[in-house]
Order: sequence, then C-alpha cells, then structure tokens
Amino acid sequence: MKKKDPIISKIVLHIALIFLCFVVAFPFLWMLTNSIKTKDEIWRMPPSMFPEIAQWNNYKEVFSDGMFLRYIWNSSYTAVICTIIVLVNSALFAYALTYIHFKGKKVLFALIMATYIMPSAATHIPSYMILSKAGLMNTHAGYIISCSASIFNIFFFMTAFSRINTSIINAAKVDGAGHWQIFWRIVVPMSASSFVTLGLLSFIGNYNNYLWPSLILRDKEKYFVSMGLRSFFSSQGAYGMKWGTIMAACCCIIIPLLLVFFFCEKWIINGITSDAAVKE
Repeated sequence: MKKKDPIISKIVLHIALIFLCFVVAFPFLWMLTNSIKTKDEIWRMPPSMFPEIAQWNNYKEVFSDGMFLRYIWNSSYTAVICTIIVLVNSALFAYALTYIHFKGKKVLFALIMATYIMPSAATHIPSYMILSKAGLMNTHAGYIISCSASIFNIFFFMTAFSRINTSIINAAKVDGAGHWQIFWRIVVPMSASSFVTLGLLSFIGNYNNYLWPSLILRDKEKYFVSMGLRSFFSSQGAYGMKWGTIMAACCCIIIPLLLVFFFCEKWIINGITSDAAVKE
C-alpha cells in the first residue's frame, strides 16, 4: 500500500491540475465558440458549446470597415514604444539607486515609495493639465510620454538587481569597468528574466489600457482596442449588440497578446535557468 500511495497522489494531483486548467481556459474556449455562433444560438437555453453551422462571417464583419485593424495597430505600436522606454529608464533608475551612492539617496527612495502607494487615478488630473498645456492632447505621443515611467518597475528592478552577487560588481570595478559597462554587460544579462517579465506586463497593461486613453484621445482613428470595443456595445455602434461579432472582435484583440506571451515564455524560462547560478 505504501508503494501505491505516491502513484495515487500523483493521479489525484494531475486530475486537480487538469480541472484547474479547464476552469482557467473555459472562458476563452466559450468566447471562441460564441464568436462563430448566431445571436439566437448564443441566447439559446440550455446553451450549446458548439454551433450548428460555423458563422465565419462574424470575423469578416469585424474587419469590414477597416477600423478595427487600426485599433489593433494603435494599441500594439504604442504599447511596444511605452514598454521599451519604461524598461530602459526604470532599469537605469533602479541601477543608480542600487549601486551608486550619493547624497539624498534615502530621501529619494522614500519619495518613490510614497509615490508608489498613491492611486494612479490621483495623477490623471495633473497629467491631463500638463498634456493640455504642452499641446499633446488627442495624440499618441502625449499618451506615450505620459506612460513612460513606472514606479512599480523601478521597485521591481531594484529587488532584482540587489540579488546579484556584489562580488561580481566589485570585481568589474577593480578591472576598470564603468557604470555603463557594468549595467549593460553584467546587470542586464544577469537580470534577463526580470526584463522579459516586466516587458510582458508593461505591454499587456498598455495594450489593454482604457481609462487614461479615453480621457485624452478624441478622434476615432486614434482609438485603442479597448476604446474601439466599447463602441460595439453602444446602440449607435457599428455592430450594435451582435454578440457573435463582439466575441469575434474579442478573439482578434487577444491574438497579439497570445503571440507576445508564447514568444516571451521561452525567454522567461531561459532567463530563470541562466541567472540561477549568479544569485546569492
């Protein structure tokens, strides 16, 4: 019986994991199947998982006016630019706070922590006023500039950099390496998993952002996917309440996110395994 106990535990564990995976994946599967159903099939009781005839025209209708592709492009390219800028300036800021000693360092760190606990909505009014006075309202440039800093990323990078063995940094300084060389040749490669993880989170956050873009963007041609999807639910929207088309639009929205995730997953695993030996 003792030999069978580990086998039984593994079977139970695998069944539990399969059940949890199904629970997590079911909303996405339900959205996918509803995207090829008619409106009557979606509201039919009891509900059916699969349609009688796949309605692929729902996807054709999403892209019929060409605006939805523009929404996806607007969200994608602004999210990429914001992610690159945020990663670079957050990493440089975190490096300075971790490895460079200067007067007022503790005060600056305290101010960063105080800003971190502040709700993001509290910054919307001053940011709105700054963009308005700078003439950057209703522009993607204004959105990118306003989203080019992240207190969370700075704190996360500081935590990641502090785990690097300080003897490696000191050895590089003895060999004559400057801060710029230490940052790019030692700190960045040894914190690769942190860069990939934060890059993924930053991209998803900017891609799905709704509240702040809806405050500063007015022209429909400059909308992001979250703002474009909102018009699908309005009575005067291009598609009204055609739930099959709405589900098809949701499936198209998550395609860039899935591609980014599957691409970054390999780098996250490689980063974790490669820097495991350089942490204290």
